[in-house]
Amino acid sequence: MKKRITKVVSLFLIFSILLVGCSTSNTQNDTSQNETSDEKSEFKAAVLTIRKLTTPADLNTLDGINKLKDELGIDIKIVECIEISEYKEQVQALSEEGYDVIYFIYDNFLEAVEEIAPNYPDTKYIGLWIDKPDHNLANFKPLFFRPEQGAFLSGVVAALTTETNQVGFIGGGINPGILTFLAGYEAGIKYIDPDVELAVSWAGTFEDPLKGKELGTSLYGRGVDVIFQVANQTGLGVIHSAKEQNKYAIGVDVDQSDLAPGNVVASCLLDHGYATYDSIKQAYEGNFNTEQVYYGLKEGMNVVAIPDFVSQDVKDKVKEIEEKIINGEITIPKTTETR
Repeated sequence: MKKRITKVVSLFLIFSILLVGCSTSNTQNDTSQNETSDEKSEFKAAVLTIRKLTTPADLNTLDGINKLKDELGIDIKIVECIEISEYKEQVQALSEEGYDVIYFIYDNFLEAVEEIAPNYPDTKYIGLWIDKPDHNLANFKPLFFRPEQGAFLSGVVAALTTETNQVGFIGGGINPGILTFLAGYEAGIKYIDPDVELAVSWAGTFEDPLKGKELGTSLYGRGVDVIFQVANQTGLGVIHSAKEQNKYAIGVDVDQSDLAPGNVVASCLLDHGYATYDSIKQAYEGNFNTEQVYYGLKEGMNVVAIPDFVSQDVKDKVKEIEEKIINGEITIPKTTETR
């Protein structure tokens, strides 16, 4: 009888120990999950810009920021650095404040980040419009677009749309970035029809819609019937001219077809919102790395918007060429001798 009681007591003790062990394990898991949840809820990011967020591309960036706030609850601070003297000062200040991610747009902040980032290894620095795959920073991720892809497809649309065999390009200024757009656009035109003529004008400013309208009206008056503008605010004047002259324009950065319905035949997209959302989300989810990213078709980004009024034949041709670009059947140049 005593042996039987002893066995029962022993079994009870073993069962109790197992229960205690299970309870401790669950508590640890709950604590770990709570800590992870707390860490995510405390995750905060800062976005550095060189101007007030008012341009189409900037408003697109805001869309990405708002999506991060709404979907993931990320606390995001926007810092507009109007003066050059603020660039380094703000990078330093935000680093000291312990932001998990400092996201900056354009290379204006790059020199400061390269100097300051090594001192804050727990902060992740992400730069948009930075083409630097060979950097050696352990906590920096450069992002860049493939503007030549959307420009190439815009050239395809222009060549398929023109009735005069004359198309145009108006740039805000001559710099490597704008010349990449021009190179892609020219290549897309020639891919469809080598005989289509391309006229190029330079505004010398990205902030003057009246200048854009003047240049657009001049090109339309010379027989051009489709103009691709890469000129920010100046480009809005080109679109206005297209509407007045009942010609065609191609927008940039975002879908600008609503500015002149029936006259904007396509828009070359550089989805700042997508890049902002995707890169900060990756860091938030613990998937940050320092590899260069080039956002384009293969990375899942839409690079051209074509409105409903454009013929299905044109849309089908664009879709066919998109697949060829993704598969590597078409290589798009990034440089051009055309000025």
